[in-house]
Amino acid sequence: MRFQSQVAFSQPIMTKWLVIQRDFGQLGNRLHTHANALAWCIENEVNLINLSFKKYAPFFSSRKGRSVEIFLARKSKLANLLRYECLWGILGIVSRSDKWLNRLTKMMIREKKDCEFLSEPELNQSLKSENKAKAVLVRAWDLRCPDSLKKQKERVREILIPNEKAKGTAHEIISQLRERFDCVVGVHARRGDYKEYLEGIHFHAWDSYRDWIIQTKKLMERERKGRVGFLLCSDDNPDRSKFNDLPVSFGNSNSVMSDLHSLSSCDYNIGPPSSFGTWLSWYGNVPRLCLQKELEIHSLEQFMVSKTC
Repeated sequence: MRFQSQVAFSQPIMTKWLVIQRDFGQLGNRLHTHANALAWCIENEVNLINLSFKKYAPFFSSRKGRSVEIFLARKSKLANLLRYECLWGILGIVSRSDKWLNRLTKMMIREKKDCEFLSEPELNQSLKSENKAKAVLVRAWDLRCPDSLKKQKERVREILIPNEKAKGTAHEIISQLRERFDCVVGVHARRGDYKEYLEGIHFHAWDSYRDWIIQTKKLMERERKGRVGFLLCSDDNPDRSKFNDLPVSFGNSNSVMSDLHSLSSCDYNIGPPSSFGTWLSWYGNVPRLCLQKELEIHSLEQFMVSKTC
């Protein structure tokens, strides 16, 4: 019995992989998926390849010479091959092909419709000892791993650091604002695709943003007792004349990453519901208020930090 236990103990632990393939949405949606997957992989010591995040990986600083769409919890020969672009092409083709996937006996597939989410218990089930699969292919964008994300928040934040260019631009913008103001409020005015999305329920006129800025300014001056400034970032061209008499500065419309990092460095944030806004609140611990039509801003209790991204 002693000999058998020693043999069992000496057996190597099988390296497992989580592979994600679902090209959904833009930066905010991809960050939501990647951060949840990353937290789960850290917590469970599983290697990660996010094929759908490779497009946005250059926005972030590489770690030990490795791009952030890859996470290695354990050493693997496959990891060395990921340096070659041709392998990424092969992985992309295979992950989209039911014909090829049916031939891979060591891969489990977890797939969800865009209106559904893949839960943490479902991912945990893929790790059970009776499962002999070496890789789990996830065809879903909405991953929700709240337990892992809560435990691994700081590690995820350390990994998903913006690249030097975005950090430098954001630092310059915020530093200049902090020289002039005691409190800086970020305004995320998403308008582009929101004009049609859900029949425009979250598409707001520039006059509405002006009114919300005025309300927030009065609130912060009353509660914070200091000078209040605003940083407005948008995927649209703001009508700057609407804000001439207000302490409003404008973000870098040519860099979505510097805008995102700048907003995550503010003291508060207002903006319509979006994964972009949820990320900046979660990443920067920024109290945020989701804007809805006819909303009146009157209390700091309306602002909350997102607990998940």
